Amino acid sequence: MARVLFREEQRFTQWWLRAILLLSLLSVLVPFVYGIYIREVLHKPAGDNLMTTEGLISTGISTLIMVVIILMLFVYARLETQITTEYVMVAFPPFFRKWKKFSPAEIEKFEIRNYNAFREYGGYGLKRKFKYGQSFTISGKTGLQLYLKNGKKVLIGTQKKQAIEYAMGKLTGKQNSAKNG
Repeated sequence: MARVLFREEQRFTQWWLRAILLLSLLSVLVPFVYGIYIREVLHKPAGDNLMTTEGLISTGISTLIMVVIILMLFVYARLETQITTEYVMVAFPPFFRKWKKFSPAEIEKFEIRNYNAFREYGGYGLKRKFKYGQSFTISGKTGLQLYLKNGKKVLIGTQKKQAIEYAMGKLTGKQNSAKNG
């Protein structure tokens, strides 16, 4: 049975992301409530008045439900990384729950490196760019870069630089490739 050498779970905790999500919720909720208030409390027409109050309510509720679902995806999204004596494993629930596994036989070399999520991958999350490969990131600027024997590259974000480096050394029997050339 494989022994766990490293385990990390990260979540979206950036203040600016929370602000954007809150503003998006308010941008749906405020006009909806205001439109109902104008029509039902003040008894004035709202806009061109082509939509019935029931249509306004159902459209508003549908939009609100979609925004709440998107908010919940960000609240429950997490990056899970595990390194065992057999694999490097990464999952990004709820977007994909199944572990993506990389065996030592697939890994040509690795390095712990700094990265710029926006410049290299277009932001945080599950991304794929031709030049840089695939990335699994949530925050920060440090990651485990895997160079696979098939030529592909995979970057996994981490907040535990030394621990992941130690675990990779145990798994592959190699040191950080950046240190050894």
